[in-house]
Amino acid sequence: MRIRTVFGYTAAVLTIIIALSTFLGMKFFSHKLIDVTGLKISPWFTGGEIVRTIDHVSYQTAQHRAVFDALIGQRSEGFVQLDFSPLNSLPETISEDIDFDLDGAVDFHVEYSVPTNTAVFTPLTPRAVSVAGCYMLKERRAVRINLRN
Repeated sequence: MRIRTVFGYTAAVLTIIIALSTFLGMKFFSHKLIDVTGLKISPWFTGGEIVRTIDHVSYQTAQHRAVFDALIGQRSEGFVQLDFSPLNSLPETISEDIDFDLDGAVDFHVEYSVPTNTAVFTPLTPRAVSVAGCYMLKERRAVRINLRN
């Protein structure tokens, strides 16, 4: 009888310790699980990796890679994201010529209005389609341009 009681109390204490450490270490364990498995946030949410940074006097334009990723292969439609930062140094209007495929030829021109969070888009190739959206993010502004693959 005494052995069962000791075993029962030991199992209960261990269960409580495991439960508490799981909740208290949730952020740590989740990051470790992601590191071990190699999972990444989809570029459809993040905009993809930054491939080029254009320095201006008071701000920078970060050009992300063109995203056409699909579960298997590539989609026929995608986008390219442009980030403008730092937020407190942005001029009222930002005007950029963008070469999204990095082939040396300008593919489109975008003019972004910071106060109204709107963009005017001028395609210079048939692969550049339209403005997908303008986003007010925490520390920057972003514009996504729809593309054809």
